[in-house]
Amino acid sequence: MARAAPSCRAWSSEEELMITLSRSQLVGAELMDGGLVRFNGVQEDHIYGMEIQMDVNIPTGEVVAIKGWMKRYTNPICPRAVEILQNAVGMSLRGADWERKVMREIGRKGCEHFAEIVIECGRCLDQARLAKDLEEALKVEPSLDQHQFVAKWVRDHPEMREDCRVS
Repeated sequence: MARAAPSCRAWSSEEELMITLSRSQLVGAELMDGGLVRFNGVQEDHIYGMEIQMDVNIPTGEVVAIKGWMKRYTNPICPRAVEILQNAVGMSLRGADWERKVMREIGRKGCEHFAEIVIECGRCLDQARLAKDLEEALKVEPSLDQHQFVAKWVRDHPEMREDCRVS
């Protein structure tokens, strides 16, 4: 009995082949005792899945602890990058070129995906500072106008003025 070959649709030269990718990054922040913020960062796509938990000193921006997990990866050496995350301990997420330093110390020596998550968490540090200050102000004055507080806080913190997340 003859079987028909499965039909395959050939792409003509006029049609465009579209390859899709969806990558998600999610950052959560939890204010901790002792002036710390705990970031939980996740990066997921159809190939990779990784997560970090990073404790950062809010006033200084210094990473005080970090853990990482590789859930999906393509190369058997990828899990070795989890150890490289410890290079972030003591690193400041403030100042000139901090993102480049993270990419050099974590990305190049370990895993660029982990470095991307650390960087995205670090970009949320100022919002964590704002949340902490707002929380403390609301304890003192529960009826505080939060919009005015945020506007004043941004005016008093020039590093935030160009940040589209507070506009």
